[in-house]
Amino acid sequence: MSDPSRVRFPWHRSAVKVLTTVVAVAASLVALSTAVYLASGEVHRVDDAVFESVAGFTTTSLTVVDPEALPAWLLCWRAATQWLGGAGALMFALVVVPTFGGQRRLSEVAGGWGRIAVLARTWSHTAGRVVLVYAGFTAAVIAAYTAAGMGAFDAATFGLTTASTGGFANYRDSFAHFDSAAVEWVGAWAMALAGMSVAALAWLARGQVRALWRSTELKLYTGLVLVATVLIAAWTWTDSGEGADAIRQSFFTVASAISTTGFRVVDWGPWVAAPQTLLLLLIGVGSMAGSAGGGFRVLRVIAILGIVRRELVLQLHPQAVVRVKVSGVAAPEASLTRVHVFQILWVLAAAVGVFGIASLGGDLPTAVSGAISSLATAGPGLGDLAGFADATAVTAPARGVMIGLMFLGRLSIYPVVVVIGWGVGEVQRMRLRR
Repeated sequence: MSDPSRVRFPWHRSAVKVLTTVVAVAASLVALSTAVYLASGEVHRVDDAVFESVAGFTTTSLTVVDPEALPAWLLCWRAATQWLGGAGALMFALVVVPTFGGQRRLSEVAGGWGRIAVLARTWSHTAGRVVLVYAGFTAAVIAAYTAAGMGAFDAATFGLTTASTGGFANYRDSFAHFDSAAVEWVGAWAMALAGMSVAALAWLARGQVRALWRSTELKLYTGLVLVATVLIAAWTWTDSGEGADAIRQSFFTVASAISTTGFRVVDWGPWVAAPQTLLLLLIGVGSMAGSAGGGFRVLRVIAILGIVRRELVLQLHPQAVVRVKVSGVAAPEASLTRVHVFQILWVLAAAVGVFGIASLGGDLPTAVSGAISSLATAGPGLGDLAGFADATAVTAPARGVMIGLMFLGRLSIYPVVVVIGWGVGEVQRMRLRR
């Protein structure tokens, strides 16, 4: 029998090359955007320019600049980086999933885990249709904002940052600036839809509602939105104004959290602990698989719950054969293993982030909410992050930790970890050869 200590991990060089390319492209885009911010003269510190650039391409709503002091062209650039970040996230899913042995599937829609809705048979056709749906959804959101009373410039920039679940606003007080129920309703529904997968949006556009509703993921996503809206409306009934105002603002806040968009119509920093905790949980869970949103993803939550149920059954019936099913179809064991590993990496990254932010000047609410929100590429938080996506109150070193978390979260952790692991392995092999 061979010595286990001498067994090498079977790295697939083509997969490592793809992942290295993805990480390098993301870093290059951040560097380009950093140069743009510095050249504009509006951002004077390199670390602030890096933070703004990473927040842009990772579709996180946090900012360290005053949006109302920026020229129109820079606001357009900021909105464009978020839209490109959202498009890149969708394309990224088409590249990374096959790298780890999966198929080019965007989301569990009608038919379960084994028959996830495939938009097209080939990669190029799939990518083309994804871009088409994404661009069409963006155009529809822009049109809806215009109809609700936004000006052309605001409708265009807010449309880009809503469809991409980016959450950058042209104003310090985000959506509260408009003081318009119509604009808030449009924003809330647009964010809720943006948290759905591109495949699900395509099914909706085709009118295949009955087939779409077979999706366990969509049912859970919808259920979370509805239940959370009711709970937060009840908790904040007197704070948000009774009746339609409370319901609208609660729905807006929940849609913003679960889609990881980060827009705000109210500051939930002063709320009691219960709704704050619920919103942080929604941010952590995040959007549906195959969307531009971030977070742990609803589909992975379903898989984890299935694994927990199976283990509990096996405690009572050790000889039983229990399969984890999603929408009535058994999930492959390899997929469940990847979900479990991702869960460990996600929790570990969040824990390291909490410790890092707390060690570098953040209080506990800032550290916990900042780590979760940054890793989920959302933005809103508590403590120094309370308010409307302003991160200037956080110390510069702590913002450096948040930069790393945003980058990890947008790239789904795996690529960065794999590239680092491969690099360390290569260095060790070079040393052994010497």
